Amino acid sequence: MSITKYKALLTTIEYGSLTKAAEELGYTQPGISHMIKSLETEFGFQLLNRHKDGVSPTENAQDLLFYLRQIVTGEEKLLESVNKIKGLETGTIRIGCFYSVSLYWLPPIIKTFEEVYPNIQLQLFVGDYMEINAWLMDGKIDLGILSAPAPKEFEFIPLKNDPIYAVLPEDNPLCNKASVTPSELIKHPYIAPYKGSDEEMLRVLQAENLIPKIKYRVKGDETILAMVSQGLGVSLMPELFLSRIPEHLVVKKLSKEYFRTLGIAISSTQTAAPAVKKFIESITDIIK
Repeated sequence: MSITKYKALLTTIEYGSLTKAAEELGYTQPGISHMIKSLETEFGFQLLNRHKDGVSPTENAQDLLFYLRQIVTGEEKLLESVNKIKGLETGTIRIGCFYSVSLYWLPPIIKTFEEVYPNIQLQLFVGDYMEINAWLMDGKIDLGILSAPAPKEFEFIPLKNDPIYAVLPEDNPLCNKASVTPSELIKHPYIAPYKGSDEEMLRVLQAENLIPKIKYRVKGDETILAMVSQGLGVSLMPELFLSRIPEHLVVKKLSKEYFRTLGIAISSTQTAAPAVKKFIESITDIIK
């Protein structure tokens, strides 16, 4: 059985399209289709459901995805180790992260890393806390940059404490105070992140035994800030989200300091591929 076929299947499932998988891997669409049909013959069952708008994995294929990714990743680690012995720094690193991390934090880090290791390819997968956890568990990514706690099966390398603030429309009476208590904040209509993205904010309120009256649930940090600036409610936001503050919005410290801890979650630093270890070393040095 060929690892090339495994890559063809995994890429097709990731993109949901034979054509897009062919473009990504540098094959023709019939070539990708032939490899997958060959795998189906070898395995003895169908791997893809074909639809008008693309393809999706069958239930049997879903059961194999974790093991196929392990095999493909294992080959990549082997090649990276061989290249390291030969004095070459190559490889691919799949990184899962929050949207805010990908927008405000990672670009300068990636630039610095690529200047030192130009032959190591980085792939970013942007999602919320639950999605990144699922990608780690499935082996879809090599590491996740997320807030603590990480899944219990994974190591967590803390990088940065990200303070949490109250965000208010400029005409809110709390803007006149030096700091805001969570109990004062939730007396006003509250705008919450979409479920799966609100763990850190919930921990602030849970620590105070508070339950907010949520008026809106919104997916997208910038959308929340825009709604607050229009006077539609108040919210809690980490400092990283506040790099670009819209007009008519005020940021206030909380009366008690709260923060989320951002860091790297990885299955094992000991067994990580050489390229992944280099990235972890680099990002840790840059943050320090």
